[in-house]
Amino acid sequence: MSDSLEFDFDVDAAWMQFQRRLGDYVNAMRDGDALVVESRYDSTDGVPDTAACVQFYAWDLDMVRCEIPANEHLHSSRAINAEQREALGALGFHMSVDTEPTAPHVDRNRSWSDDLAKKTVAVFRDIWGLPHPSFLSSRATGRYDVPSFDVDTPEPGITVVPLCVQPKGKEHLQQLVDRALEPWFGFPPDHDLDGDIPLRFAGGTAYVSVKPTEPVVEINSTLVHAVSGRTRAAELLVDLNLQLPDVMLHLVQDCIVAQVRVSGSPFVADHLLWAVRMLSHVWEQVDEKFAEDFGGALGEPTPPAVDAVDFPDGLLELVDLVAESDEPLDPDAVLACCSSDRDVVVSYLRISAEQEASWRGMAIAADLGDEHCDVDEADREAGNWAGAVAALREVLRSTPEQVTPVVDPSAIQLQLFETDEVAEISDELSDEQ
Repeated sequence: MSDSLEFDFDVDAAWMQFQRRLGDYVNAMRDGDALVVESRYDSTDGVPDTAACVQFYAWDLDMVRCEIPANEHLHSSRAINAEQREALGALGFHMSVDTEPTAPHVDRNRSWSDDLAKKTVAVFRDIWGLPHPSFLSSRATGRYDVPSFDVDTPEPGITVVPLCVQPKGKEHLQQLVDRALEPWFGFPPDHDLDGDIPLRFAGGTAYVSVKPTEPVVEINSTLVHAVSGRTRAAELLVDLNLQLPDVMLHLVQDCIVAQVRVSGSPFVADHLLWAVRMLSHVWEQVDEKFAEDFGGALGEPTPPAVDAVDFPDGLLELVDLVAESDEPLDPDAVLACCSSDRDVVVSYLRISAEQEASWRGMAIAADLGDEHCDVDEADREAGNWAGAVAALREVLRSTPEQVTPVVDPSAIQLQLFETDEVAEISDELSDEQ
């Protein structure tokens, strides 16, 4: 092989390797992440961001934009001329109809990241004539832990984040699910009392859950409730399931439930985000007429309001004391509400914690636009129940000798507190035995 052919082969191999790594990186980007790949040797006359560059921006859960700056943001030697505009158009870049294009760009699902990387290489090699990827540098911004993108081949020992992960168990899979859904919320997702993650769409709510007996993530959402005529509903579902092959619709008792299952072995975050988007598209098509076709009502059935008489009188008295006082309650007053019985204290503590979580969930729903909830009332009730929780916990800690021992404190599960706090209370109760 001649030296020139060998050199050409090495150059092509370097660009192919760069393209492959760029595609992997873009595919793993999350909402708000940005990547700028630019020529490191362009003379920019001291003006920043004028070098030949291609930039990427991740948005809308599974979309990414590949963009070339408009000419006014490029050095004059890198400005896109008419011939280059035509070449960019042939590559699939969208440009304005004006003589001077404004930011030629391509929007693609992140599953098309390899294609975007291929276009990027074509821009640098064919449009701007860069001879080798070593002439490039990169800048990555976005989330606090955004990984860097090394234009050069990573050195041995550098960890590459895999696009799929084989979970070690249910807890590990749940952690992967939580991390994958952060872009949807903008923060780590909360869990309800069942351990599911609520996702609120414009028309309703879906619940993401990790199955306890198999490596599968399920997303379920009740589209219609109070369905009348199960035979008619079953016939409609046959046609709908043919139209929506990616989402299964089931008749569960008197509800129409949409379900998407995502394999967790291995787990691929993009697959879960794709499933969320599919279910979001279903909700965009669901309206009052859809519910009427099934003879039902839109969304989930409204849970019956809990009447105050369903709570023990002592607990209601305690909540009233909390609402009326701006200071921590006297432990003796709290004990009086609990009949000085530790079983009662623990029972009230569990109920209060559940009510606090429920009211906080209603406050979030109201804040997101649920007309059935008042955010101020929900916040107020959540605060009252939180005060009851604090008062009851203080009783368990400060006055154990005044409380009748419970039979089996190890069986008490307070699911709504932090793990270390639960352990602390459980240890204290065990010591008092």
